[in-house]
Amino acid sequence: MNTRMLAATVCGLTLGLACGGDGGGGPSQGELVGTWQVVKCEYVSTQGLGSIDLIPGGGTGTMIFAADDTLKVTVTPVTGPAVGFIGTYEIRGIDLMRVTPAGATWYWAFDMDLSGDRLTLRNGGAEYDINDDGTPDQAKWNLEMTR
Repeated sequence: MNTRMLAATVCGLTLGLACGGDGGGGPSQGELVGTWQVVKCEYVSTQGLGSIDLIPGGGTGTMIFAADDTLKVTVTPVTGPAVGFIGTYEIRGIDLMRVTPAGATWYWAFDMDLSGDRLTLRNGGAEYDINDDGTPDQAKWNLEMTR
């Protein structure tokens, strides 16, 4: 797995969250603030090339949400060094989150679900070399976290 591709994907995640509508009823910022352990960091090819999860077998990750809308993400796959980013997050409507890496003009948009101590972010548009051929593949980025 290419470390540069992982870093690009992590950066892409932060930037690619989509805009949501205005609405109420979703999780509040206060419900997210704190440190979350990443239990799944999966990239699913949109081109039928399969999927890869960076956490099983010893990979680790954390996502830290601060009260000032900042965010720190670190993922350490089994086969490579830790990569991550800092940026900002925004809850949009009842089930969308936008993540923007520091200094970026783009963002990731995720479908979001909070159920007790489990936070799920799904369908963030990203690139990741899923088939390890040296070329980034279009993918959906899915994260599951617990605290």
